[in-house]
Amino acid sequence: MSVRLLVAAPNDESLALYRALINSAESLLPLGLDTDFVSERKALETRVAAQSADILLYDWELSGADTPDYMRELIALDPKIRTIIVMPLALRQYRQCLWQAGVCVGVPKEHLDQEWLLSMLCLVSRAMQREARLLKEMEK
Repeated sequence: MSVRLLVAAPNDESLALYRALINSAESLLPLGLDTDFVSERKALETRVAAQSADILLYDWELSGADTPDYMRELIALDPKIRTIIVMPLALRQYRQCLWQAGVCVGVPKEHLDQEWLLSMLCLVSRAMQREARLLKEMEK
C-alpha cells in the first residue's frame, strides 16, 4: 500500500524539518509513502480539491487561529482527506475546535519526532485500509 502524504508548512525552515522527519521515518514505515510539500494556501487548496493526497500534515503557523475554520474548508474540498495538525504546545485550547472541524489528530510541535510521525502515519493508513475493506463488503 502506498499513502499519498501532503505536507503544508509556512516556510522553507519548517518544510526542511518535515522533510528530515519524513526521510528518517520513511525507511521504517511498512508502507510506501509518496510525499509532496506546499508552503502556500492556494497551492494547498488546489491539491486538496484535486484529491491528490490521503493524509495532510498541516503546520498550524500556516493559518494560525483561523486553522479550525480553514480545516473545515479543506475537508469540504475533499471529505476523505485525513488531517494531522502540528501546533504549538501552548495552544491546547484549540484541540476541541480542531476535532469538531474534522481533524484526525493534533500534536504539539515541541513533541513532534520520528516515532510519533511513524505511529500516526501507520494508524491513519490502517484506518484507511479498514474503511476500504468495509466499503467493499458493503458493496457485495
